Amino acid sequence: MLPRWVKLVIAVLIVIIGGTVVWWQVQQNQSLVRLDSHSYHVAIMRTNAQLTKGLSGTDSLPSDQAMLFVFPGNAKWQMWMKDMNYPIDMVWLNNNDRVVATVKNAQPSSYNKANPSESVIFTPSQTAHYVIELPGGTIERTGIKNGDLAGLPSNI
Repeated sequence: MLPRWVKLVIAVLIVIIGGTVVWWQVQQNQSLVRLDSHSYHVAIMRTNAQLTKGLSGTDSLPSDQAMLFVFPGNAKWQMWMKDMNYPIDMVWLNNNDRVVATVKNAQPSSYNKANPSESVIFTPSQTAHYVIELPGGTIERTGIKNGDLAGLPSNI
């Protein structure tokens, strides 16, 4: 039979190792985007269904979160505000992770439900590979601008 103190040491080691494993798994599942010295937890959209839906139908986007759209190649990817409930900022990035276009405070009202063909479609002036959607007011508050370098998650 093991002395009581050995059992206690083993129990403490199990707790420490278990906690470390859980912490490591959580860290592996979190993706961060860095823009103008600010970091945002991101949901990554890759599939056609995800790219089409985006933030549509959601109630809010917390100030420390964003959505990253990873498109299949470079193009002038267009964005709209279909089924949106709050304003957002949009940031287009090129293949070199540089900001090439922005839209500040895109409003839900820019989508015309009665006549979708009359809706505002947000289109960058340059080709891009990624779009980041941020809470409305983020660009103004943080100073994000064309030419800024973004830090994208390593799993992109």
